[in-house]
Amino acid sequence: MPKNLSQRSSFQLFLWGLLLIPSAIIAEAVLTAVLFDEGSIREQLFSPSNHALSLRILFSIFIIASIYLGMHYLANIAKKEGLLQQSNKDLQMVRQDLEEFHDDMLRQLRNTSAQLTTSVDMLKTQCDQDVGEKTRFFLENVRSTSARLNELLEISLVLTELPSGEPQRALVKLDQLALDIGEELKSNQPDRQIEFKIQPWITAWCDQKMLRRVIYNLFCNAMDFIPQSRKGQIELGMFHRNGQKVFFVRDNGTGFSAAQANRLFDAFRDSSQDSDLPKDSIRLASARRIIRRHGGRIWAEGIQDAGGTIYFTCDEN
Repeated sequence: MPKNLSQRSSFQLFLWGLLLIPSAIIAEAVLTAVLFDEGSIREQLFSPSNHALSLRILFSIFIIASIYLGMHYLANIAKKEGLLQQSNKDLQMVRQDLEEFHDDMLRQLRNTSAQLTTSVDMLKTQCDQDVGEKTRFFLENVRSTSARLNELLEISLVLTELPSGEPQRALVKLDQLALDIGEELKSNQPDRQIEFKIQPWITAWCDQKMLRRVIYNLFCNAMDFIPQSRKGQIELGMFHRNGQKVFFVRDNGTGFSAAQANRLFDAFRDSSQDSDLPKDSIRLASARRIIRRHGGRIWAEGIQDAGGTIYFTCDEN
């Protein structure tokens, strides 16, 4: 049984070649009898002249030689395919080993960092009254650095848990997904006054689970920009630009500056530098990874105290 494309093609070529030899002989007999009027078709088939017999032998040799060359070429292709498949399998195993090693290393570092933070806290509590101000200052620096390291490791672990592999694309109704997510968020936070405006008939050729996470993260990010005391409005819409669908999530929150727009998607941004931005930096970072996996791009536009908008595209080809 042929195992790959080239072997199947070689097998099919051999069968077609066997059928082509008698077909070529019959065709030559018919053409000779009809066009050149050299006896009947029966005579050409069963009592051919030496000239006709020589032509048929040459046809057969040519066909057999073509079959041999074709099968030789396909055999080389099959060999290369086998080597490529083996290389892909080896690379997949190496990638899996590296991912497992990376995850294990992050978890060990996170545990070690957590232990270090706990030890420093205990040391600070124990020695706080017995050491000078300068020593307390250094202890506080060690504690804050350790806490920041722990936070970065937690972010790294969350990013490694994002879905991997090629998106399982299908025609998805994003407006229906957004409506479900809006209802879920309102039920989870009943004290918030948030209105979700969803443009109808928004569809995309994408992975439904992945895009659901994107919309969920964008809605949560928009809610973080809206003060608790303000009646919020979050909108999901779509428009066409240069023949491509552009989706957007807009809010009426506090907004952000043009300089902060790019840092929104940085999972490891310094919260002390952008204290007015949401503390959860994972949402937009993971959304960017998913959108890039779909061959699209994501960007932000906003104005201080006038709301912000996140745009994204998906390659549907």
